[in-house]
Amino acid sequence: MDSLKKELEEELKLSADDLRSHAWYHGPIGREGAEALLERDGDFMVRDTASSPGDYVLSCYWRDEPLHFKIIRVVLRPKKGYSRELFQFEGDRFDNIPALVRFHVGGRHPVSQATGAVVYHPITRSLPIRVISERQAERTDSNRSSNRSSNSAPDRVGVESQPDRSKRLSFNSSHMDTLHVTNTLSRSGSQPANLENLGRRPSIQSAQSESNLRTGAPHSCQSEAVGPAPISPVFRTGSEPLISPSALRHTRPSHPGGGVTLRGSDGQLHPRAPPKPFRVSTFFPGTPPNRHRDDPYDELVIQVPESKKRGHVDRLRAEEKWQSRARLTETSFSFLEAQESGELPRLPIDGQVQEEEEDSHFQRPQVETVSCFRLDQFESLLLPDNNRPLDPTVLMALKELFTRSNAMTTALHILSVDCQVAHIVGVTEDQKRMMGVGSGLELVTLSHGQQLRQDLLERHHLLALGVAIDILGCTGTVGQRATVLHKVILLAQALRDHAHNLYAFSAVMKALEMPQVVRLERTWRALRRNHTESAVMFEKTLKPFMNALNDGDGEEDSVVQGPLAVPHLVPLLRLMEGEEGEHTERGCQLLYNTLQAARNAALHAPQYQEHAHSLLTGDWKPIPELLECFRTEFALRLFWGQTGAAADKEKRYDKFDKILTVLSNKLEPSEEFSPEL
Repeated sequence: MDSLKKELEEELKLSADDLRSHAWYHGPIGREGAEALLERDGDFMVRDTASSPGDYVLSCYWRDEPLHFKIIRVVLRPKKGYSRELFQFEGDRFDNIPALVRFHVGGRHPVSQATGAVVYHPITRSLPIRVISERQAERTDSNRSSNRSSNSAPDRVGVESQPDRSKRLSFNSSHMDTLHVTNTLSRSGSQPANLENLGRRPSIQSAQSESNLRTGAPHSCQSEAVGPAPISPVFRTGSEPLISPSALRHTRPSHPGGGVTLRGSDGQLHPRAPPKPFRVSTFFPGTPPNRHRDDPYDELVIQVPESKKRGHVDRLRAEEKWQSRARLTETSFSFLEAQESGELPRLPIDGQVQEEEEDSHFQRPQVETVSCFRLDQFESLLLPDNNRPLDPTVLMALKELFTRSNAMTTALHILSVDCQVAHIVGVTEDQKRMMGVGSGLELVTLSHGQQLRQDLLERHHLLALGVAIDILGCTGTVGQRATVLHKVILLAQALRDHAHNLYAFSAVMKALEMPQVVRLERTWRALRRNHTESAVMFEKTLKPFMNALNDGDGEEDSVVQGPLAVPHLVPLLRLMEGEEGEHTERGCQLLYNTLQAARNAALHAPQYQEHAHSLLTGDWKPIPELLECFRTEFALRLFWGQTGAAADKEKRYDKFDKILTVLSNKLEPSEEFSPEL
């Protein structure tokens, strides 16, 4: 048992794209074995299908019955020498089965619309795939042996063997009646011969060309026929022409109900066997499937995207998608039939494209190339005209303003300005049309949102510089600097717990972890001595929380308790603007977590907007001077003056970093320090 356990552990450590690394994959376990493990609604597993090697089945339990859905494999061949496999049930397609399972389990999406089956509780295997395969092979061999022993009989030599042979080749009257009804309901082509066979794998009779199908004749007429050896009254295997048509004409019965050969036109004759019917309903898409006893799997109806009801961009993408698809396995003919019946969007002709463009009222989004921070239009209540960098009188006025405001009030003012810059609240219809989306949270994930990403990155850095100036600009005693540090920590807590603004929270934490602030050892010791609770909260709560957000240990929904107004956008902004990450396995995981967080931010943008609006429209009343303090234009002019604010960004940042180093060294000098300005 220890060896089996170790082998199972080695399988589960494989790559996430390998099915064996997932405990819900049970390999070649049979249908009965799978149903024995399914007990309650939501239970599921993935297993191999014995009838079609290389394909997979999702077995689940829903509404007091087991269900089995064959996973549809789609092969795309957009160009010669290249192919791509996708997997789906009825909706979205994925590159591998684990991604398909994660989508349906994590989002609680139903596997099929007809059954409404939802899977969320995996049934894990306790044995490695090798052992399951061996046991299943033994079980199959034993079943075959028992079937052979029950069906075997002693060979008979003599006259009795001929009647048995003729009996096997003949049909009784009930068979003939059934065949006559089948021929009455049959139609041309390779479709099933009656309505009961819709969606069902046809028998071998319906798999042959109907041009050679004969209506049933009584057995006595067949035995009395004159001519060569009688052929089967039901169908003829193969597609070769009849050897003796004249002989067959003599074998026709004289009565009207006799066996008459049904011949199709030349267009209905197939040089090869017709294609295998599909489990996906192509005759009545969108209607609940009828499950037959002979069909081993529950039916899936592929949901065709209604691109004409969407915007122009989505319609063009759908058309390109259908045009580039060269080959589909298992579903290729169903899509062609759906297109012929008008259920799929056809590729438009030239005149139709122009007409649909006019009807969709699509407006191309405008690409912003100029920063939203307009220094030439900024009018300040606190800064004088042509102010100098870090004007002492302005810094003193700011210190008095911050002293009169508590952490909660300051956090809401920062949230108000952040939401305006990020286009979260106060977004007009004209702005939505210009952006092409409903908010800046969606815009930052798109290619034409580059300018907004750059503006948000600059604002984030300026917020951190402002907090650092507040700490390093305190030239009083060590206790006074510790008090300023205490207020900054309370501001970070208010941004996280009350304003729910992770964007500004990360900026404040960035300032507290700047090397110029971290090196103030005496100030930090005074903080631990005079404000122990704040020091403990910073070390034990705020720093681990910030590390969890940056490291991507989990999604924001699992790290953050409660609603959000502004999510943690900085990792996505840096990634989209070309900042390279670690070229390691951990770096790949961080990249995945960042992209997943961006996707969640775009999906939940309406909830973020609603929550931010509720915070800013309650009892809170803005103070104009305090709002101006947190505007990005104000910070640009305060740090670099009227003329220096328009200089190159990298040069400005480099020079200001040296200024912070000088201020830090003045507060707590070090022998190794020798600045070069």
